[in-house]
Amino acid sequence: MSKLKYKFYNLPKRRVLEDYEELAGYLVDRYCKIKGLVSIYEWGDVSDPGISDMDLIFVFKEKKASSMPLFKRGFYMLNRERRYTARHPFFYIDEPSFKDIRYVYPEATFKLIYGKDVKIKDISSKCFYFSNMALLNDIIIRHYPRDFLEQSLKRSINVRDTLLRLNSLKYSIMALEMLTKGKSEWNDELKKISFLRKNWLRESDFESLISCVNDATDITMDLISRFRDFLVKNDFVNIKSGNCAEYNDKKNGALFVKNWSPENALKGMKGYPESRKDFCSVLPIELAPQQIEYSKNEGKISDYIKAHLKTDIKYELGYKKIAEKRAAIFNAQAELAASLKHSDFAAFFDFGYRNRHGINNAVFGMMRNLRS
Repeated sequence: MSKLKYKFYNLPKRRVLEDYEELAGYLVDRYCKIKGLVSIYEWGDVSDPGISDMDLIFVFKEKKASSMPLFKRGFYMLNRERRYTARHPFFYIDEPSFKDIRYVYPEATFKLIYGKDVKIKDISSKCFYFSNMALLNDIIIRHYPRDFLEQSLKRSINVRDTLLRLNSLKYSIMALEMLTKGKSEWNDELKKISFLRKNWLRESDFESLISCVNDATDITMDLISRFRDFLVKNDFVNIKSGNCAEYNDKKNGALFVKNWSPENALKGMKGYPESRKDFCSVLPIELAPQQIEYSKNEGKISDYIKAHLKTDIKYELGYKKIAEKRAAIFNAQAELAASLKHSDFAAFFDFGYRNRHGINNAVFGMMRNLRS
C-alpha cells in the first residue's frame, strides 16, 4: 500500500550516545536532592540513538513520601529536546517493591546511575516461570494487537514509537518460547524489523514500515493464539462459567470472549467504526482472570480496574499468588505517585489509571478531558 495513503508523525531525529549520557547526568543533578530518593536506575540500554528511548526508575525509601517540588514532577517538566531524548515519562517505586521487582519483570537488567544499589531479591524457578507468564498476559492486554492494528486501521503511524514497539516484539516472542519450549516461525519478520530500525535514520523506508506494522499485527495475533492455547492446555486458566468480560477504559479497552479465534477477533476489530476514537482489543476470555485478580486487591490500581471491569465469569487461576504480588506492587506505586504528586507513569501497568493528586495533575486531567 502506498505510503501516500498514510499519515506519519513523530519522525526520529538524529542523536548520539552522548546526548543520552548528558540527559542522565542532568536528571541525576536535578533529582538527587529530592527528599526520600534512594536510587536512580537506568533500565535497558541505548542501542540506536535517535530511536531508542530512556527508561529511568526512581526508587524512594517508602511508598508514602513528601510531595516533589512542583517544577520537578517528572518528564513533562523537561524542555522539548530532553523530552525527545527520553521519549516517555519515568517510573517511580518504593524500595521494598523494587526489591520484589522480579515478580513484575523477571529478567530485566538495571544499571545504577545514582544512590544506593538496592539488593533485588531472587525468586524461585516456579515464581520466575509464573511471573513471565503474568508479564506476557499484561503485555498482550496493554499492547497487542492494538499497537499495530489500530495504526493500520487509522492509516496513521507514530514512527518513533512504532519502531520502539516493533523492536520490543522480540522480547514477547522470547517469553512465549521460554514458556512453551517451542520455536517461533517469525525470524524473517524480526530480521526485517531489525534492519528497518537500524537503517531508519539513513533510509526512512516508509513502505517497509507499513509492511512491518502489518506483519506485526499477524505476529501478535498468532502470539495471542499460542499463549491462549498454552494456558488452556496446561490448566493454568480454567473458565468454569460465563461468556465474556469487558474492560472499558479508553486507553486499554478490551473485550474478552469465549471460543476466541484469531480470524473472528481480527474481523471484529477491523470492523469497528472509523468515527470511534477508542480502539477495543478482542482477546481470549482466558486472559481476563489475571486482570480480575488484580481488581480484588486493595489499592488505587485495583479500585480503578474494578470500576472499569464488567464480567460474569467464574474461573480457576493457577498462579493467583503471582497476580496478587504484582497487584501489590502496582498499588504501592500508585500510592507513591499520590504522595509525590508526580505526573509520570503511575505504575508499570496502570491499565489507564492516572495520578490526580497535585495541581499539575489537575491541569493535565482537564487537558485530557478537553481532548476527549
